[in-house]
Amino acid sequence: MRVAHVLTYVSSDGAYGGPLAVMVAHCRELAARGHHVEVFAGWDGQAELSIPGVKLNLFRVTRGLPIGFSGLVSGQLVRTVRRRAVEFDVVHFHLSRDLITAPTALAVLGVRRGPKVFVQTHGMIKPDPRPVARVMDLAIRSILRRSASVLALNRTDAERVGAVGRSALSIVELPNGVPAQDHLHNPGPGVPEFIFLARLQPRKRVMLFAEAAALVTAAGVEARFTVVGPDEGDLTALLDFISQRRLEAVIRYEGALPPGTAPARLAAADVYVLPSLNEPFPMTVLEAMSVGVPCIISTSCHIADRLAELGGVVTFDHQAAELAGAITSLATDRDRRVELGKRAALTVTKAFGVSSVVDVLEHYYSMDRAELERDERQLAAGVGQA
Repeated sequence: MRVAHVLTYVSSDGAYGGPLAVMVAHCRELAARGHHVEVFAGWDGQAELSIPGVKLNLFRVTRGLPIGFSGLVSGQLVRTVRRRAVEFDVVHFHLSRDLITAPTALAVLGVRRGPKVFVQTHGMIKPDPRPVARVMDLAIRSILRRSASVLALNRTDAERVGAVGRSALSIVELPNGVPAQDHLHNPGPGVPEFIFLARLQPRKRVMLFAEAAALVTAAGVEARFTVVGPDEGDLTALLDFISQRRLEAVIRYEGALPPGTAPARLAAADVYVLPSLNEPFPMTVLEAMSVGVPCIISTSCHIADRLAELGGVVTFDHQAAELAGAITSLATDRDRRVELGKRAALTVTKAFGVSSVVDVLEHYYSMDRAELERDERQLAAGVGQA
């Protein structure tokens, strides 16, 4: 098959982390299976990206509106994908409420005898009362309804997408998956490193990580804490907190990472901590587990129960003291860290390998529309109803 993937943004700081990591994993595996795969993505003009066997078409973006990723625009990307759409059997959009993927999807859906269109929402399409979201949803709703299928992470994601679509949608559950990694964690002696690797924005709760680090340090527990990620509003508060508490020797900010380098950095740490709220299906957690690094995540993560059951993660509820307790339990027990790391790697291999995910993609890519309608899996009664 000839397959195109369309993504909002590729940047040198890796800010569009999860959807980019998912797209790279999909495209690499599809190309390895002999498909012709091309990527069309917005670009900051600096990021270096390479996917074996995949042709990359990167387009410089400008800022059309001051609303984060959603305000980025690239008329050349939209025109190019529309012009070349007939060359592909499938165009797969990593869709969000933005001015790149949404207008491009509408353009491709308008092509006569065009390709099948699949949209994957990555938990980004959900009810939002803000005026700008309500305006954007006029386009998003049309895209969801006219696509061959909508790829949702899980039942919760499907219900949210259905609420935006306001009609019966063809929704397929497609979990995230990660490839086998070249870098594996090698537990060593010394003070363990706990790493936060995510965007520095309020929902990710880097400040909770810092508060927990301060509590652990005050209790006399030996541990190092590292923050990695691009600033999206919380960096100043983090640096002020470190300075005011005189924690410069304990908490360190490393800056952002270029695309594709997260697994190697995670493998160099001892425990990955992602305290963010309501994460649908965090790719960085799967990446950490894939390199044998145990994780601490919030119970609000949509797959927390499943990961805890399969092994490799420790969960906490919501408060800094609870997170500090989880950190302390691993900082003071090297054997437990090692065992959890082994279970984490095994969990990913068994349940979250990218090969099984791409098996599902190939299955749906290859079906005609009538077959898709017969084979669609509605995830709950009433999904997609207003």
